Amino acid sequence: MTSLLHLVVPGLLGPWPGHRADPAFPRPRAPSLEWLLARARPAAAPASTDALLFQLFGFSPSDAADGPVAAVTRLADGGALADGWWQRADPVHLRPDLHGVFLADARALAIEAAEARALAEAFNQTFADEGLQLEALRPERWYLRLPADPGLRSHPLESAIGRDIRTLLPYGPAKARWHKLLTEAQMLFHAHPVNRAREERNQPAINGLWLWGGGHCPTGLRPPAAGVYADDPLVRGLVRLAGAAVAPAPERADDWRESAAGEADGLVVLDTLRHVAADGDIGAWVERVERLETAWFSACRRWLRSGKLTALRLYPGDGQSHTVTSAARWRFWRRPRSLVRFL
Repeated sequence: MTSLLHLVVPGLLGPWPGHRADPAFPRPRAPSLEWLLARARPAAAPASTDALLFQLFGFSPSDAADGPVAAVTRLADGGALADGWWQRADPVHLRPDLHGVFLADARALAIEAAEARALAEAFNQTFADEGLQLEALRPERWYLRLPADPGLRSHPLESAIGRDIRTLLPYGPAKARWHKLLTEAQMLFHAHPVNRAREERNQPAINGLWLWGGGHCPTGLRPPAAGVYADDPLVRGLVRLAGAAVAPAPERADDWRESAAGEADGLVVLDTLRHVAADGDIGAWVERVERLETAWFSACRRWLRSGKLTALRLYPGDGQSHTVTSAARWRFWRRPRSLVRFL
């Protein structure tokens, strides 16, 4: 019997603006998930998935600083443990029009490793006198090493996808310097042979960097459960800092239960819904919720009712945790509601 399963599913409960007022908003078929939510005890939790994951590992970033995502995910991407200040500097495509400047992240760019290395090398040659070093450890995740705290606060990349970035640029005491540097980097990338070749292939240009998630590596971390299952790079980096082990996220709950035999509790992070709201793809949300219903939520409901699972703590990205215990099967007065009412 497993005592507690922490199940983190970013994007499960929205946000989808205007959904309640729209009678045409699709209703996924997810009776087990609705049963679990109806019988759950809600409690406050960070709305940001990254902040939630830091909290689960026993680290609480200061309100006056970003969560140090860069320093942690760099470890998951093969970087060596190193002192210093690290900033995510992810490659993006910026598209200006009459209504603003809109951002597409690396998922839409199909960046080759050689392209990433070439642009990082050009950046490093140009900004060496500034004491900056850009590492393109993965085509989609780049890292900027700084000599010290740059005096900068930022917005996570997820919050900028598909949006006008003019109100989301880095801010703080040194913002003027960094806005200037980012503009210079855009000009450098625009003229680079990598982007001239991409233009000839009708591919969007890699014409900007998105700075976010700066800080030093946190210390004193502890894994929240005996078993951790995730593909998310932040989780994998946190596990490495905590001196624990991590396995890939299973596709189905039954696969997890088989792998977790003998573990008292577990943490599973399922990323399939993480970007669908930012992408505005309601159809993908419905399809993937129903897939998770079949693969995960129906099994969790069954295990809670049979006593094979003592408690499920679900983190669906709505700023709450939802804890369901095996005793919930007796709460028959807590009738399920349509899933969209929880969004």
